[in-house]
Amino acid sequence: MARGQGRGWLRALARPFLAVLVLLPLVASCYVPDDFLVEVRINRAGEFGLTYKGTLTWAPLWKEIREGALSEAEIAEKVENIRRDLTRYPGFKMVEHEGAGRFRVFYQTTGDVEGDESYYFLRANARVIAIISRADGLLIVRTHAISDENKASLIAAGMDTRGKMRVVTNCDVIRHNARDRQTGPGGFVYYDWVIRSINDEAPRIVMSR
Repeated sequence: MARGQGRGWLRALARPFLAVLVLLPLVASCYVPDDFLVEVRINRAGEFGLTYKGTLTWAPLWKEIREGALSEAEIAEKVENIRRDLTRYPGFKMVEHEGAGRFRVFYQTTGDVEGDESYYFLRANARVIAIISRADGLLIVRTHAISDENKASLIAAGMDTRGKMRVVTNCDVIRHNARDRQTGPGGFVYYDWVIRSINDEAPRIVMSR
């Protein structure tokens, strides 16, 4: 598919996405996703659209508030710092603090990856979703697993991660761990996950161009 045709494909599919994905973050990210819908659409050219609608909780602040370690002024300052951290990314269309470091967000972006290149939501050192292009022609969409020890710590702090994920692609899929697969129009196939607990297996799909 030519790049111009690919961008037309993305524009044609630029409608609200309510399909999606629950993500297991790297511990280093400290953003814990929950109550979400996510959709990733990606074509053979590596052009993608990504939508995340749900919550992101800054785990350190959640823990400090639960422990009563902060004053109201300190909480307000940290909440504003987190809000600024999120809103510096243009893909965030909504960021609303729900309390205790938990933010209701709506994020939507388009982009492309090619060769040996990757895209991360939120960023490389705070990965919730990774879209990876490899020089050997593979495309990978995945979320990030955490250790059993850190899962236990998050659960003990009253946090969990739940939601839905959908990847839509016309690429040749080599392997995936989706729970459901459906063929859609135009040669695109829908791969769906439902995550009910932080202990569920992290979604992953490997494709070739």
